[in-house]
Amino acid sequence: MKIVSQVLKIVFICIILYSVLAVLRHPHEKYYDAKDEYMYSSGNASDSLRAEIVEQLYRFQVGYTRRDTDQLEPFMEQLFSRENVLVLGTMPPEILVGREKVARLVRSDWRSWGDCTFLMDNAHISTSGNVVWISTIGYVKFDMSRFLVLPLRLSAVMVREDLIWKFQYMQFQFDMDFSPLLITLILLMIWLLVSFVSFTVLIAKRLRKLQHN
Repeated sequence: MKIVSQVLKIVFICIILYSVLAVLRHPHEKYYDAKDEYMYSSGNASDSLRAEIVEQLYRFQVGYTRRDTDQLEPFMEQLFSRENVLVLGTMPPEILVGREKVARLVRSDWRSWGDCTFLMDNAHISTSGNVVWISTIGYVKFDMSRFLVLPLRLSAVMVREDLIWKFQYMQFQFDMDFSPLLITLILLMIWLLVSFVSFTVLIAKRLRKLQHN
């Protein structure tokens, strides 16, 4: 029984490690170096409009590459609308309404989050009237560990303000599949239940033995 128990423990540990690695994998990594491939399609923007939007997207990328907090104010002025701005971060509490709160999030990202890289040339860019929406992918190399690199999605809505396209809505999202962890959680709950039953049976046997003695 001890051998069987040890084997089961090893199997469970392997399942947990596999699940974690499966979650951390980059599902769309093949697009990282594919300059002419569009994961979400290229969108309906004309070539001239696309060029304008990509120019702004690269300004955004430069800010997140240099991470110079002294340039935060011109960064916000160049890229974010003055009105009705909403940014959703990767964490549940990160719901930022208004440019001042968004600036605080950007400052925090630049100071302590990590190096973000987005596929701006491959972005989906579509338009209707004076509104443009974009979607693309990328990844972040965290400051806490250079070995921790997680895939991202970036989606945004831009409006024309003072003849310049600026962000009015933006959402950062981890591009990961958490379903393997759900399977692992179910297995761990089963393991806990079996362990609890085994422990209860062992205690009952010990109590009966003490009563007979």
